[in-house]
Amino acid sequence: MKKLRVFLFVIVSLALLASGCTGSGGSSGSSGDTTKDNILHVAKDTDIRSLDTNVATDGLSFEVIETFTDSLLDYDAAGNLIPRLAESWSVSEDGLTWTFNLRKDATWSNGDPVTAHDFVFSWRRLASPDLASDYNYMVSTADIVNAAGVMDGSLPLEDLGVEAVDDYTLVVHLAHSVPYFDQLMTFPVFNPLNEAFVTAQGDNYALSVDALLSCGPFILTEWTPGSGWKVTKNPDYYDADSIKIDGIDFILSSDYQASALLFENGQVDITKLSASLVDQYSSNPAFQQVPDGYLWYLSLNFEIHPELRNVNLRLAMAWAIDRDNITQNIMKDGSYSAYYMIPIGLATGPDGKDFRDGGPTYYGYDLEKAKEYLELAKAELGVDSFTFEFLIEDSEEAKNNAAQIQADLAEIGITLEIVSVPKSERLSRMNKSQKDFQIGMTRWGPDYADPNTYLGDNFSAANSYLIEFWNNADYNACVADIVPGGALSTDVAARWDRMYECEAILMAEVPIIPIWQSGISELVSTRVHGLEQHVVGLTSYRNITLD
Repeated sequence: MKKLRVFLFVIVSLALLASGCTGSGGSSGSSGDTTKDNILHVAKDTDIRSLDTNVATDGLSFEVIETFTDSLLDYDAAGNLIPRLAESWSVSEDGLTWTFNLRKDATWSNGDPVTAHDFVFSWRRLASPDLASDYNYMVSTADIVNAAGVMDGSLPLEDLGVEAVDDYTLVVHLAHSVPYFDQLMTFPVFNPLNEAFVTAQGDNYALSVDALLSCGPFILTEWTPGSGWKVTKNPDYYDADSIKIDGIDFILSSDYQASALLFENGQVDITKLSASLVDQYSSNPAFQQVPDGYLWYLSLNFEIHPELRNVNLRLAMAWAIDRDNITQNIMKDGSYSAYYMIPIGLATGPDGKDFRDGGPTYYGYDLEKAKEYLELAKAELGVDSFTFEFLIEDSEEAKNNAAQIQADLAEIGITLEIVSVPKSERLSRMNKSQKDFQIGMTRWGPDYADPNTYLGDNFSAANSYLIEFWNNADYNACVADIVPGGALSTDVAARWDRMYECEAILMAEVPIIPIWQSGISELVSTRVHGLEQHVVGLTSYRNITLD
């Protein structure tokens, strides 16, 4: 099996915490201490948006889905691909046919067996134009036979190149060899669905705990939007003996100070920290900083605000933002200043080096250069000033960073009017159907460990989800070379070099403006062992043990 180079941090052991204001994270036995049970208690700063496997788009929703459903394949603690619902798998010599032999002891929480038919139903539903999932492009990313025709409705769902040869043999037919296809099989949108159950639920599917089935290590047993959710160990899970905790209690708390106090009082085991709390807890043995794969950037709506089509205006904005000030003085959580499009730690090339190790960085903080670009933009557009609505979500992190970006752009004479809304509304306003924003601050995380997850999936005209409003012939030609079936798709070294060229076109044209690559500052209790956090892949709780 293929070994991936990912940044992986496994919290295996922590020293006892100091007493006093630094907190004990459950070791003190203080009043109200809930962390003496065999339940993991986690504070989360955002709410679930959707638990429909084919509809969810955000990392938190996918993380929860992965607690109660299994994928064909998964990553282990070392970053190797390992079997989950697929007991074994093979690929034809030409790379076009993948065969997955499913385990025969996996069941749904209603007692039904998990079969190959569940995967066929799920994948057809994902590709269905009736569902119109924002993540349906993943069927094209996987280059499954007839994906485009099924997605646009010109071919029936039954023509999608996936078949159940029998109950426990799933065969996938690809149009071209896809070097990262096995990695895609870890992604939740490709997880199975029980057709009879989903059909019976209709429009209510995945809207409550009673409208969901589990085939994973836990079962969703409580879910109160705006408050939290709980998962309980699945006694009928095929690998139940390996699950050492009785469940996980997720508490929704967008107030980081309140979450830290819950940690202090022994009421949560894991909580994220805001920048304002980093200095207070940085010497605490429970303090962790881990890199994340999310790239935060400014999305520009050329359609609503045509002035943003001007490349000099976009370059002026890119050079005016002091990213180091944001990451080092405001966030202080281990985030990187993003002078690039492809994140650090995403993928390793044929030379054994991380993509960023071999590539340049772009932009910088240079007000004089920014002003020069702005004057060019004014002359080309025939305007003297620029004002844009700046859409952000109402988290502390987003508000603080947006205020700094607003101040930075004001230095060169660009006005941003900040509009702060709940994350769910921000996502809705920035999705394909609404496009109700001018400039929006958003993020994207990698779906698999290859630069194409950004270059081809999200930024090209063929598959664009993030850049609906930009279309560049040179860039599209570049991406056409690196995607499955492209001229360089089977030449590993040449494809790698070509991807640097694709990134360079993006950075020169600035259809989006990268700001930072996320880091995470958090507190993890002394009693927690086996927490796995990946740059590529989701946070995994399945190997947690508690003292």
